[in-house]
Amino acid sequence: MTSPFLRRLNKRLAETAHAAWVERHCAGCGAPLDPSNVDDYCGIACRPARTVVPAYVTRSPAARISGFRKGAESRALPGTWFEDVDPLDVLEAADWRCELCGERIPQDVDCLTPLAATVDHHMPLALGGHHVRGNMRAAHRACNSGKNATHPTDRPAVPRRRAAGTD
Repeated sequence: MTSPFLRRLNKRLAETAHAAWVERHCAGCGAPLDPSNVDDYCGIACRPARTVVPAYVTRSPAARISGFRKGAESRALPGTWFEDVDPLDVLEAADWRCELCGERIPQDVDCLTPLAATVDHHMPLALGGHHVRGNMRAAHRACNSGKNATHPTDRPAVPRRRAAGTD
């Protein structure tokens, strides 16, 4: 059984919460919001632009190396050799160009988009390749996924596109 005091308190808290909800304002422009709107913005124009910060920018080199190695260990065969390789070093050495299709790899996209930067093992770990710098190359996520775990000799050669301004 609830005491009259607790019933009054709960009623007062509910009224305060309702008043705060009804008197909300858009976080973008400050216009009063319709109480039926469950969003904090009155429209798309008031929303802040979403900035994508890829993981290779926000993580420390040690975290990048550790995460990259752990992912590789889960796909590798017993007896695979491992080096500590920073995936960002592989991407920068390739000048942010996909070494499978030759196109530029954008640096400001979300890690799950098809154009996101990944590191490909030339000889896949699942086929006996090693996790060493000499077996790695930069690739788009879509190019790397399309290659899957195929042997380098089984994959048809993709014609490389020339970078603009090179002869």
